[in-house]
Amino acid sequence: MYHKSRGILLRKTKLSGGGYILKILTLEFGIRSYFGRTSKQMKNKYLPLSIVELTGYHQAKKTIYSLKEYETSPPLRDVYQNIYKSNVLIFINEILNNVIQEEESNPEKYYFLENKIKELENNSFDSNFHLIFLIQLTSFLGFEPDTSGEGTYYDFAEGEFTSKTPTHSHFFDEKESVLFKSIYEAGFESNSKLTLSNQTRKRGLQIMITYYRYHTEMRELKSLPVLEMIFN
Repeated sequence: MYHKSRGILLRKTKLSGGGYILKILTLEFGIRSYFGRTSKQMKNKYLPLSIVELTGYHQAKKTIYSLKEYETSPPLRDVYQNIYKSNVLIFINEILNNVIQEEESNPEKYYFLENKIKELENNSFDSNFHLIFLIQLTSFLGFEPDTSGEGTYYDFAEGEFTSKTPTHSHFFDEKESVLFKSIYEAGFESNSKLTLSNQTRKRGLQIMITYYRYHTEMRELKSLPVLEMIFN
């Protein structure tokens, strides 16, 4: 039985006997793995976070599906050619492989990701794109922060601002809390704009990674040092 879906390529794994295993977040089915053919034409379509239209063949009791059709739609170009965009894309790709695991369809999350990839491709580069992306993604992962309260410190274990220094280590200090709230407002309030120096942007990224690591089982990110170097 054949099935059609839009999808976003999260990861490709080369097989010793030829071909690739493609981990794809599909609109219709959530995460699925497909066997990708080896050819120069197809290899150029197996790029990180490619948006694709696919037709797969479902075989009972198999966890890896065969591909009948696989086309990028639309093809992405600037995100692979622009050094800033490409490094942000690789970073986002690594984040998604760490935090998205579900096998069920989630159209709202899928379209958020597809639209953000298109935004990175089509718009002029925004040096805060990755920070905005990370904070907005939290709403689809179940740990969007509540920044509505008052206080000096943001306690991310309790998910709230507090005036007293927490007795544990899972909180941001005063300056970090102000920066964290600024990132949140830029991500969720249309009238808020984020203007940061390179040093503050780097600290903002470290804050967001700390927040993600507390709420997920995210491993060390290979792309992080490169991203920090590019922005320096």
